[in-house]
Amino acid sequence: MQLRITTFNVENLFNRYTFLDMPFEDRDFEKFVEATGVVSIASRKGDLVSYPITEIQRNNTAQAILDTHPDILAVQEVENLYTLRIFNNTYLDNYFEHMILIDGNDLRGIDVGLMVRRGAPLSIEQIRTHIDDPIEPNKAVTRQSIANFGYSVKNAVFSRDCLEVDLKMSGKTLTMMINHFKAQDGKPASKVHRTKQAERVSALVDAATLAGKFPIVLGDLNVDPKTDQSLHAVLNNAHLRDPFPANTWTHYYVPDKKTSRLDYILPHKDLNVTHTDINRKGLTTKATAYDGPRYPTIGAEHTEASDHCPTAVTIEL
Repeated sequence: MQLRITTFNVENLFNRYTFLDMPFEDRDFEKFVEATGVVSIASRKGDLVSYPITEIQRNNTAQAILDTHPDILAVQEVENLYTLRIFNNTYLDNYFEHMILIDGNDLRGIDVGLMVRRGAPLSIEQIRTHIDDPIEPNKAVTRQSIANFGYSVKNAVFSRDCLEVDLKMSGKTLTMMINHFKAQDGKPASKVHRTKQAERVSALVDAATLAGKFPIVLGDLNVDPKTDQSLHAVLNNAHLRDPFPANTWTHYYVPDKKTSRLDYILPHKDLNVTHTDINRKGLTTKATAYDGPRYPTIGAEHTEASDHCPTAVTIEL
């Protein structure tokens, strides 16, 4: 029995006008788009991208997903479960049957989620959220509303969530741990925060293994180990392994014309990984580090599937 597992940061999959879609002074934070629509990634300058371009863009996002043939898909940067269901129906032709997402801690509303292919030979056993796990154990996680904006969260270790989902297949319990770590912003505090996130995930891996489960850590961990050591605890956890080559890259940053590895799938060491794959066909044509085929409608800007690449493994059970 083979299982295809994919992770993909779909880059700001929203169903409302928000951060990148309109100039700041014109934003309406509660204005939803039409029932079957999703909002575009939008220009980095903040101007509105037309809906025809958005359609091209999100069809490329969908094609990048479908081409990896996932049984399980971990997603990052999704606004909510409503948006994920619309995207599955409108752009993926209901490829996925089950969708799991819990609103997390991010100020601009980007969450992590899990999708399970229709007809996949597995069952969902348990779901756990860690949005209330504190950085400092003796202090509570607090939230403060900000008018017309959202809310800020203090003392939460996870910037979004570490969403745990137990899946039963072939007599084994696979514990998916979907993450989107603290972003790189050049601040020492962010590196410290990301280090604590890696340490907490590593502890969850240890607990799952002790319970007889097979943990798989996946998602956007937001840093390349060649330039930053904040992921050390999870990358060096004794129960996990990294099946991808050392020169792997999964992300293209346009302003710096830079490739890096931000996306990971780290399965339990006793799981048999038979194949790894990174789909770069949805990257902007500005990403000249990739010289392979692209989807026909991909251009220099606004039409890319994401700035990240779907990253996949095949596991044989």
